[in-house]
Amino acid sequence: MSPNNPVAIYPLLKQQTRRYFEKKGIHSHANGGFWMKPGIFASFMVGGYFLLLNFGKQHLAMAFLYYFIFFLGITLLVVNVAHDASHRAVSSKAWINRLLSYSWNLLGISKILWELKHHHSHHIYTNIAYKDTDIAESPLLRLHSEYPYRAYYRFQHLYAPVLYLLFGIYIVYVKDFVLFAQLSNNANTKHKLEGFSPIKLILTKIIFLTFTYLIPMLVLPYAWWQTLLLYFSCMGICGAMMLLVLAVPHINEAAEKENHDTQVHNQNEWALLQIHSTVDSSTNSQVLHWLSGGLNTHLVHHLFPNICHVHYIPLTRIIQQSLMEQGITYQEKSFGASLVSHFKYLKFLGERRAQGGG
Repeated sequence: MSPNNPVAIYPLLKQQTRRYFEKKGIHSHANGGFWMKPGIFASFMVGGYFLLLNFGKQHLAMAFLYYFIFFLGITLLVVNVAHDASHRAVSSKAWINRLLSYSWNLLGISKILWELKHHHSHHIYTNIAYKDTDIAESPLLRLHSEYPYRAYYRFQHLYAPVLYLLFGIYIVYVKDFVLFAQLSNNANTKHKLEGFSPIKLILTKIIFLTFTYLIPMLVLPYAWWQTLLLYFSCMGICGAMMLLVLAVPHINEAAEKENHDTQVHNQNEWALLQIHSTVDSSTNSQVLHWLSGGLNTHLVHHLFPNICHVHYIPLTRIIQQSLMEQGITYQEKSFGASLVSHFKYLKFLGERRAQGGG
């Protein structure tokens, strides 16, 4: 910890957060505003699917619109509800969190594998090369300066949007199987997969494929490839939207410029890692906050993941003030500026001067 910041920042922020809830006389779980969301987003999903099967046959453009509404509903449900539930932030009752967390499976993603990856990698080792699986070494994208350099990475800021459109398809039909293999061979997570069968994983994918593609293909009066194109297009757009909301807080120029020490020995160093490697976006935007499940106020989520996102905006103001008083940089941009920064960072990592290992 810097000598200019003698105060242990994590206990301070934890104390101020607890004081906020005590002063307001409220709990840190979901409130009435949150419980509107599952109904609204589920109605998008169910309504979009109903319209697709019953009226999508009128015109290909209408089928695209209804397909998109359907996938958008699932995506918003997952980002706003499943994510909080997986962090046990929705309710003090474990069974409610567990039930809602299975919303991940509506998107074809194994909730069990996602939680193991997310909790035991990304939240502990945020932005640390070879440890945070969200920035894992890849032959397609270089997401950290410590990863080996390849000549074609100099174009990654140009072809990345195409890969992002494939993210939804990849995460559903490929990534889960890769994760299962990795977690099964990891001594720290292997025991957590006891009773989890790859057959269950395959069944999840078959069920998802059946109701999202096979049934529409059989009902709609279009060629199989036209329906498949609609399917991939809508799934791709929604998947890219979700990925960008999750990626821009960490994969950006600001996090690189902080050049933080990645050695984490205690909770306070872990908190400083979160602060230095996270950039909030448009924290005054109620619309963005509502749609993104509070992930634009990303720092408070990383510091206190068991708090429901409906409380993030006021807590962000508390954290911002506290960091300023301690001389610690709080990072925020508009969401548009965060997107630009993300792609500039990809360009930087694609240049030889950013070369790390290999």
